[in-house]
Amino acid sequence: MRATLELFAAREYPCVVATCQDALLDDPDNLHLRLLRARALMALRRDAEAQTEIRECLQIEPQAGAAYRLLGELAARRDEIESAKIFLHEALRLDPDDSEAREWLGVVAAMVRSTAAAEKLPAAAAAVGHLSSKSSRARRDAPRPRAEGTRPPPEMQRSTLSQLPQANGFGQYLVEAGVLTPVQLRAALAYKKSTGIRLGSAAVALGFASELKIEWASLAYHGQHRRAAM
Repeated sequence: MRATLELFAAREYPCVVATCQDALLDDPDNLHLRLLRARALMALRRDAEAQTEIRECLQIEPQAGAAYRLLGELAARRDEIESAKIFLHEALRLDPDDSEAREWLGVVAAMVRSTAAAEKLPAAAAAVGHLSSKSSRARRDAPRPRAEGTRPPPEMQRSTLSQLPQANGFGQYLVEAGVLTPVQLRAALAYKKSTGIRLGSAAVALGFASELKIEWASLAYHGQHRRAAM
């Protein structure tokens, strides 16, 4: 393990991935090796593989704060700010001394501020253009087209702030049935949004519930709707 950490410190990430993989063949439930391998994969921008490794970590230890921190880093990398905040706050809840998670929260907060500032620039530019147009008309005594507005067209209005799905339908049922807590539901929704998998699969991947419990909850939920429709 020490040699692998030295390789990581030297930024020999491909060697770290290979070394961890070999070691995991003999000790597949070694959480530290899997977390280190996930970090090396992230450094190599192999995010999909890193996410799979993090899922394995959470199956081994559902309360692994470091795994949630890595999920937060991946979400921030994809500009999924709300998801990143959920994962990072969960990491700090599980491990209040995780300084890296706290630093990443600061990074995410800076991303929010920079996004808000960037969204103000089109309005400011349009306002300046409007005033310049009025001044030009006064000088030349000739009509000029007015600025069309202070915001860009809809197709240009792209924000990096991702909105999480509302906790309704099956997700709300899972909370009401006691399968998930509200916090776990929010984390599962964030994971669902970042991976594209179903909500139940996200809850299982994060270690919040067993596949059998999700399956029974799904049968009960859909059974209710079928009975209500009859």
